[in-house]
Amino acid sequence: MRKILVVVDMQNDFIDGSLGTKEAQALVPRLAEYIRNWKGSVVLTQDTHRANYLDTLEGKKLPVKHCIYQSEGWQLNKEIADA
Repeated sequence: MRKILVVVDMQNDFIDGSLGTKEAQALVPRLAEYIRNWKGSVVLTQDTHRANYLDTLEGKKLPVKHCIYQSEGWQLNKEIADA
């Protein structure tokens, strides 16, 4: 059986951007170390929105622009990506 670690949405906007928190920032070094030591495959997801995000149903319920495709906030955190 193959081991897979799924890392969900560790993007700049969720860490230190528009929806970031101190808790998310504190998690990054520990998660990066965990990924480096993982004995199996690693899959990373990226939340992705378009420039019209605020006009979408989600954007109306959470009116904070985040993870706009190819923006700095959409990018994976560098320390996580490098791990």
